[in-house]
Amino acid sequence: MTVENYLAEAAALAGLAGIMAGFSLAAVIQLLTTSSGGTLATAGIVVFAAASVMFLYSLIVAVLSLAAAAELNRIPAELDNLNVGALLIMFGAIYVFIGGIGMAGWMRSRTAGLLTTIFALLSACLITYAIGSVISLFM
Repeated sequence: MTVENYLAEAAALAGLAGIMAGFSLAAVIQLLTTSSGGTLATAGIVVFAAASVMFLYSLIVAVLSLAAAAELNRIPAELDNLNVGALLIMFGAIYVFIGGIGMAGWMRSRTAGLLTTIFALLSACLITYAIGSVISLFM
């Protein structure tokens, strides 16, 4: 892999992590300001806050790896374990975020909860298939 490709991949991951962290944080703020304080709202705040922190960790690692590669003008193999860990944490954060979406509908009504749970499960299956398909290319 060339340094340019590495920089492009790190920038793409940083962009995705940053956007998703923002969405997660927006959900936390929305739940904090509009919820009545029930247990389901509290669980939603915790789930979306966890996703936000996980995405932020991945963002910081991607940005620091990007900066190190750009400064060294080479791919820093010393950061491989850190980068793989951050990618796995970002994958986990995606599933936590989807779980929060599935749970959020239950705050409104049973029908909304059932539909959001079905959509979240369907999305989780599709995302798992996509991740598995891409990872299988490298095995």
